[in-house]
Amino acid sequence: MKLFSADRFTKPGKGVDKNEKPKPAFVRFFIVLWNKRFPIFGINFIYVLFSLPVIALVTAAFSGTVALYDMFDTSVNISEILAEDVTANAIYFKALLFFVIFFTCVPVFSSGPFYAGLTFILKSFYKEEPVFLWHDFITKSKTNLKLGLKTMFINLFAGLIILLNGMAYMVIANPANPVYSGAIPWFILFIIALVTIFFAVLLTMLNLYLYPMMVTFNVSLKQLYRNSFILCMVKWLPNLGIILLDALLIALPVALLPTHNYIVFAVVLIFYAALTPCFIGLINMFYVYPVLKKYMIDNEAADKSEKKDKEEEQKPAEEKKTGHFENGMWVYDSTDD
Repeated sequence: MKLFSADRFTKPGKGVDKNEKPKPAFVRFFIVLWNKRFPIFGINFIYVLFSLPVIALVTAAFSGTVALYDMFDTSVNISEILAEDVTANAIYFKALLFFVIFFTCVPVFSSGPFYAGLTFILKSFYKEEPVFLWHDFITKSKTNLKLGLKTMFINLFAGLIILLNGMAYMVIANPANPVYSGAIPWFILFIIALVTIFFAVLLTMLNLYLYPMMVTFNVSLKQLYRNSFILCMVKWLPNLGIILLDALLIALPVALLPTHNYIVFAVVLIFYAALTPCFIGLINMFYVYPVLKKYMIDNEAADKSEKKDKEEEQKPAEEKKTGHFENGMWVYDSTDD
């Protein structure tokens, strides 16, 4: 019978054609997303758990900035509007939700070393390399502890400064504000707006490269930001495109969210805890890693050094033992004096 035939188990399979063209990145993304769906859920939940303090900080930063604007702009009372106007309250809630999700997924605001651990996992998914979720996440978080913390605090400081600058600009540029209206010429306000937008976009672009570069190369903090800045300038338009794609993918579900339904709100939080950071991070990895490969990994003149495990660096080179044949047997030469 064919069912019990030995050929059923010994016949070679189709195999892989060595001349087969690699699948497009768009197709590979969904293949990896589906094949790694359960590990993605697991590592996403672990990362969000470690990022709860940062998420709370970003939420407080947004709310505090709005409160400062309400304090300095005497032409409007935001507190009363939010309390009385249901539509305004919904817009504020959605803006807060978008701000927190977007800037913790890109990530301008992140948990530093833990995002480095997440990035290593996502890079392994992209390269289709084996990975042990918890072990590799913790190991890479520890390996990049100092550099990750420095990057986290620099980005946090820069992000808060830009956020406060944007708030101050809106207060001064508001023509209905009786205190500051007309104090600064319009062309200077225009230049200030352009500079603020440029640095906000630049900071967001930098964070496309900082953590993938951190887990790929042995670089100093100076090299990390310098290389990222160069790649931001070289690939400005594609970088802008991927940032807009991330913003669109986050903004669409947030905009359609019925804000006064607490069940829906709970579903959104569960979705964020289960998938969103990894989903956005994987999209960015499929864009960033080929750029790193082209301009740094395959470029001998690039300012970098390949990442090596500390155990391999500290492991002493083994001495080669010599010997000779004696009576048909291999005998090692004695190393005793």
